[in-house]
Amino acid sequence: MKRALPLILGAGFLLRVGYVALQPHFDPTFARPILDGAYYVAAARAIAGGVATPGVYYMPPLYPWALAAFQRIFGDAWMLLFLLQQAAIVASAGLLAVVSRRTAGGAAGIATAGIVLLYHPPMFFASAPLGESLALVLLSASVAFVTRSDDRSGAASGLALGLASLARPNFLPLIPLWAIHDLTSRRWRRAALLSAAAALAILPAVWHNYRASGRLVPVSANGGVVFWLGNGPGAEGVYTPATGFSGSLQAQQDEAIAEASARAGRPMDAVDADGFWWREGLRVRAADPAGTSRLLLRRVLLTLDNAEHGLDYAPALDPNPLRFVTPLPFALILGLAVFAVVALGWSKSGGFALWSAALVAVAAPLAFYVSSRHRLPLAVLLAIPAGAGLAGLRGERRAAPYVAGIGVLLLSLAVPSSDYARTEEAGALTVLSEVQLKAGELDAAAATARRATEIDRANAIAWFNRGVIEAARGRTADAESAYRAALSADPAQPDAAANLAGILVVSGRAGEAAAPLERALASWPRHAVAWSNLVVAYAATGDFDRARVAAGRAKAAGVTLDPGLLSTLEEHRAQEGR
Repeated sequence: MKRALPLILGAGFLLRVGYVALQPHFDPTFARPILDGAYYVAAARAIAGGVATPGVYYMPPLYPWALAAFQRIFGDAWMLLFLLQQAAIVASAGLLAVVSRRTAGGAAGIATAGIVLLYHPPMFFASAPLGESLALVLLSASVAFVTRSDDRSGAASGLALGLASLARPNFLPLIPLWAIHDLTSRRWRRAALLSAAAALAILPAVWHNYRASGRLVPVSANGGVVFWLGNGPGAEGVYTPATGFSGSLQAQQDEAIAEASARAGRPMDAVDADGFWWREGLRVRAADPAGTSRLLLRRVLLTLDNAEHGLDYAPALDPNPLRFVTPLPFALILGLAVFAVVALGWSKSGGFALWSAALVAVAAPLAFYVSSRHRLPLAVLLAIPAGAGLAGLRGERRAAPYVAGIGVLLLSLAVPSSDYARTEEAGALTVLSEVQLKAGELDAAAATARRATEIDRANAIAWFNRGVIEAARGRTADAESAYRAALSADPAQPDAAANLAGILVVSGRAGEAAAPLERALASWPRHAVAWSNLVVAYAATGDFDRARVAAGRAKAAGVTLDPGLLSTLEEHRAQEGR
């Protein structure tokens, strides 16, 4: 193993060098951060520029801190950034291989490294400005250190785990789990060192959040809204759009605070809103025990699903041709891991450190919602037992391990999730078309947007985006058709209603604009553009009384309209009084 492992890791890194080198030629989002990536880059640039983060951290802060340090030295050197992130994935493979060797032997270690390197999502997410690679290498390091027997490794594992929790707060429960395990094994000093080192790692975030809010927020204050988006009314097991939330991460915190304040009838800050959404999600789930049971079962199946469910980034749409040299499916990793558990037992297939980490990792998709990014830590950790299973295939003579492993593999392949896949693919294509639109590639954007609506004709956001692109191309009739299709899919889609109203007013059909705007505003009462267009639509029909009433309703909803528009209404009132 000592000779083979460096060769495998070296080959894996060379493959990733080629992958990153090809990215600018195949990926329109290369050097154009989108969604979560755009949020992290903006936060890092602010930090690098000396701008302090206002309020509590909304997203985990470690990756923006690390990215800010990188940008101070190298600027926007995207290719170098992604190569470093790919190196972190390769390092993760090496660390997990060491753990696998300790529990199941050298051949298992080699197999574990190969499994991590041949699994596509880690490579895919490492070529975007996301914190996945940083979180994975720190988690892998913590597992590697905690499986050593000496007391000093307790401090190293605690430090790595604390830092990993600053990248993914759902790792926090591992700190007390591992400390308690050491205490029950009478390793008092090791437990103390682990706990102290982990606390030291997260202390800067705790102190920042305490100074900003006066309350204890260990890492970040967005868990509540994520819980709501996975457990609110209509939750399906994957990300579910919710009233009041546009889907934009940049706007999500403000939307969460505004919506929570409106529902509670009192002003809230970020910490208040975070607690509110936790309580609201729990209330909805508790009120529907049967539905909650079905939802949990669906999330279990989707977590076991071989498909990689996209969220903001969709591995299934990776255009890089080198993706095909990482063909290992999740179903095979899962099947090999189950084979190892049945054949070797819990101890030799990973032990307490691995299985406690896997338990904490699987809690995220089960408690919130399933996506490839949420499942990624679990998939990578399962490479340890999967490696042991692969190494033990030839020598196993009993039928039970094969039956269990093949059964789980087939279950993973058989999970019915094609409807979700279509929605996710359409959503990812919609984001891609937005990137192309901003880059001025109008024809490419139109083709991508058209593909999105063909894949999922019930996707209102995809239709709205197609309308925006057609409008940018000067094709007003096509834009109007797309906005109407968006409203057919979702009559309350506020952006489509607002843009359609703009077309109708300009084309002399203002009387048709009020109805779709009123429907949208019933569900989105703080949509400023929709309110403005409603006021304009009523005024354009000559109904200034309704226009003024609409302006008053907008003010009551907390929306500030354009002063020029309000001035026009008042001028007309003055003329009427003469």
